[in-house]
Amino acid sequence: MGLGAAVDLKLSQFVSLHVRLAYCWKLGGCSAQNLRIYPMQKQQTVAVGKSVVLTCQADASDPALVSQPHWRDPKGQIINEAASGTRPEIYTEPMPAKQLQLLYISSITPAMAGNYTCEATFTNMPLSASVVLDTFVAITWTNANENQYATKGKDFKVMCEVTAEPAPSVDWFKEGTPILTGDRYVIDVNGLLIKSIEESDDGTYTCRAVVIQTGELAERNIKLEVYTAPEMEERETRVVIKEGESASITCKARGKPPPTYSWIKASTRENLGTASRFSVNEIKGLLTFDRVEAGDYGKYICSAVNQAGHNETEIEVEVLVPPKIFELYNTTAAEKTEGRLECKASGRPAPRISFRKLSSSERLLNGPNDDGRIIIETSNRQTGDQMQSSAVITITSLNRTDDGLYECVAENEGGEARKNGHLTVQFKPTFEHMTNVPIWSWNSQPVNISCIAESIPNATIKWKFHDVDLIESPQVRIYGSGPISYVTVTPTDRSLYGVYKCIATNTLGEAEHINQLREAFPPGTVTQAKQETITATSVSFSIVGPPEEMGPPILAYTTQYKENGNYDWNLAMNRTWSANSPYIVENLRPMYSYDFRFAAVNRVGVGSWGAPITVIMPRRSPPEQPKWREAVSSESLIHGKFADRYELQWKVPAHNGEPIDMYEISYCPVMKVSGEWRISGESDCLTEELKSYEAINYEVRGLQPDTRYRMHVRAHNILGYSLPAQLYVQTALGVERSGFAPPQLLSSGAIVGIALAGVLICLLIVDLLLFCFRRQGVIATICGKRVKTHKDDETKLGSLYGWRFPLPYCSTKPRAPPSPAPLPPPVKLVPTPTDEKEPLKETGDDAIKRNSSVEFDGRRVYATSGGPIIGKNSAV
Repeated sequence: MGLGAAVDLKLSQFVSLHVRLAYCWKLGGCSAQNLRIYPMQKQQTVAVGKSVVLTCQADASDPALVSQPHWRDPKGQIINEAASGTRPEIYTEPMPAKQLQLLYISSITPAMAGNYTCEATFTNMPLSASVVLDTFVAITWTNANENQYATKGKDFKVMCEVTAEPAPSVDWFKEGTPILTGDRYVIDVNGLLIKSIEESDDGTYTCRAVVIQTGELAERNIKLEVYTAPEMEERETRVVIKEGESASITCKARGKPPPTYSWIKASTRENLGTASRFSVNEIKGLLTFDRVEAGDYGKYICSAVNQAGHNETEIEVEVLVPPKIFELYNTTAAEKTEGRLECKASGRPAPRISFRKLSSSERLLNGPNDDGRIIIETSNRQTGDQMQSSAVITITSLNRTDDGLYECVAENEGGEARKNGHLTVQFKPTFEHMTNVPIWSWNSQPVNISCIAESIPNATIKWKFHDVDLIESPQVRIYGSGPISYVTVTPTDRSLYGVYKCIATNTLGEAEHINQLREAFPPGTVTQAKQETITATSVSFSIVGPPEEMGPPILAYTTQYKENGNYDWNLAMNRTWSANSPYIVENLRPMYSYDFRFAAVNRVGVGSWGAPITVIMPRRSPPEQPKWREAVSSESLIHGKFADRYELQWKVPAHNGEPIDMYEISYCPVMKVSGEWRISGESDCLTEELKSYEAINYEVRGLQPDTRYRMHVRAHNILGYSLPAQLYVQTALGVERSGFAPPQLLSSGAIVGIALAGVLICLLIVDLLLFCFRRQGVIATICGKRVKTHKDDETKLGSLYGWRFPLPYCSTKPRAPPSPAPLPPPVKLVPTPTDEKEPLKETGDDAIKRNSSVEFDGRRVYATSGGPIIGKNSAV
């Protein structure tokens, strides 16, 4: 700027000042011009750490005439404006538009207290205003955490340090209730001391500070949590786990905060959280075993820890190891000596060992058994991680029954194991299971003479004949030398019959067995044969056979029988029975005389015939009395299974010459009076006829419940009735029918049947009309055929039976009236009395060789007619 410009600036300022003064005088003077500081208090108190802004404003008629406003600090130094981008502790900030000058003081400190002055000029007239800033220290929480933790049972101070200037007063509250210094509470300058903290001291405490001089009030809520050291819960001190399985054990502790857990094994002090096969849940206190081993038994320590302390408990773990039998050897001992079996087993805990013989369900007890002859001794000891048990069974004075398998049973809480051992009892040879039955041969038939020696060890066998060593020959062959041997003898010469001795030898001794080879002959004559039961057509015999010393056992008996007038036994009939069966001959002619002779049969053949005996058959008569299938007394009372019916079962009786044509069944209600059965009423008796020859059962229906009946069964033929088979029966207690559901009148099947019957009737009527008017239809066809058949039959049968085949109703021929005479008797398969003097007709080969069978008295007897009888084929 040049000199002229400076002169012009001064001149313009002078003119401006002159104009302003003129304006000021025009308004009445400029003495009211001043500065104002906001806030307007001359003395202001500010809390240390607070921020303050002071505003300096010109109070003038023309604020534009106020210039150069600025602030001075208590030391009189001008406070500068803040540089761009900075924020010093004290700085000014102008606002030209409003002629304001702002003073900023951030985070005031006591050193910043003092007199602050705002200065400016008005038309070169200085203006100033000042304000005094005083500082004080507000309530400040210096050590008062809002969450504090105490340990149960210990003294604890709830910290609440507060600073203020002037010094504050502090008081305490719990859940709104004032706390005073007393037995358990002590209010100190820096907190609240609580003696011997309890869980009930847990809660929210309020620390309140008051500055009386400034009226300042502040509260601090402090939450106190009372921690409790872990306390183990009660549990079993012993845990049992099983080898080879996965298992877990747990310990639990009460505490605040919840404790964390760790496990160690007492014997090795090993931290199981890092060991193989183990896992530890630190939150739940769970110790898991993976694949438990036998060595895992022992004591385990569970430790629980939290901020209040720690605790631990000891748990004993028992590992169950199932028994394993590792030693049981078969043994051998001689008869009458001592035998031993030892069984060894391992496991944990020590297995309990017992024995039993497999042939018996009873176990042998530890100690003496069988009157001290059998003794079992046991022992056990520790071997490594397991226990080993041993048991020895000792049997004195062994006998053959002691031989066999013995089962060793080892058991503990983990399971059981079984193993069999064999005790072999050696004994000298014996032939106790061989019989002394003679061996028979005839007609030079070869036979086997067997010898089986029982012994341990096996015996060797040699043979003697007539006390001389047996030598082989074409007729004698020896097979086997023990323990089984047999000799094949072909007795072509009678000198080969005799005693063959079998001698068996082993290390313990020898034994011998006698075998008699004898020549066999047919049986002797039957000692005795006599008739027992005789009917008009049958006879039964009792036979006493001949002695069996000369041959094999009797297998059968045979008889020949013929009419007494026939002297040729070659034309006789034959009947053969197996030994000890009913000896019955049937289909004989009534009132005829028969000759019978008997012979015995064995494997060699038929013996000689005995002397004949003559039997005279009685005349025809009513059938024999039926017999019940079950052997019951005629006076006994049988309780039936049903209330309304009973099934009678009987055997077909002998018909005595005339065939049975029916059975009569009668039944009457009875009662027992003075020990005797009496019929309740003759009118109550009912009779039914069963027209069948082969009937052997009948169900009586319509009986009354819980009633006693006498029941009779009689057989009938043309000659009359047999004696009755009698039975007393009591029916079961009946059950009445319920009346809630009425019986259905017609079922759906019955309705369909009625409908079909109606249709058939309609068709029949239509067919009848066709026949009557046109001689066509089904009826016409049938009538034609029937008429033709009738003519042919009459031609063949004669007029005697013609009335029994009536013409159809449609026939136009007259119909003969029925004969008033009774029907002729049925055709019989046995000869009539007029034929009694005729000889037997069965003379051909077919008649002689024909086999027959009949059921007599409930048993079927087979007979062979004619022909020779050879060996077993002759006995059925």
